[in-house]
Amino acid sequence: MKITDILAIAGKPGLYKVLASGSASIVVESMMDQKRSSVPGTARVSNLADITMYTQENDVPLREILNRIHESQKGEAGPSHKESAQAIRDFVDGIVPELDHDRVYQSDLKKLVQWYNLLTAQSAFPLEEAEPAEKEEAEKKKKPAAKKKAAASKAASKAKPKTSAGKKPAAKATKKGKV
Repeated sequence: MKITDILAIAGKPGLYKVLASGSASIVVESMMDQKRSSVPGTARVSNLADITMYTQENDVPLREILNRIHESQKGEAGPSHKESAQAIRDFVDGIVPELDHDRVYQSDLKKLVQWYNLLTAQSAFPLEEAEPAEKEEAEKKKKPAAKKKAAASKAASKAKPKTSAGKKPAAKATKKGKV
């Protein structure tokens, strides 16, 4: 399964598969109960391909860590995310010994174990990166949008008269005549 097709949505438990995306929302399917829903564009959504974990040297992509766990467990499920904090920490340390515990919280480790077990239940391993052609297409789509925004902001700046901040135009003096 491609890791770019898997999302984590803030405020919702578990992981979600992307079914379709539009300009205003994304249609997803829960990996926990296979229910479909629409996620608005304003929701905080994280693609698993964009998530990394802190280590002592460099940040390691989550895909690499999940694949390491899968190899270590030989395709079997890991410990439950409801296990004791020390049991989860020992499990993850056995696989990722270079993890930076000053910056990776216990809640992050619980989430990692829960996500691994969800992905194992869905037979999602080995997790693959996006195809190089897909990456290029995604970057090409982003670049024209950035150019359009830059052109729009230039046009907007030319249309507005420049005035210094805090100064208002002086009011015209009028003479009042006595009647």
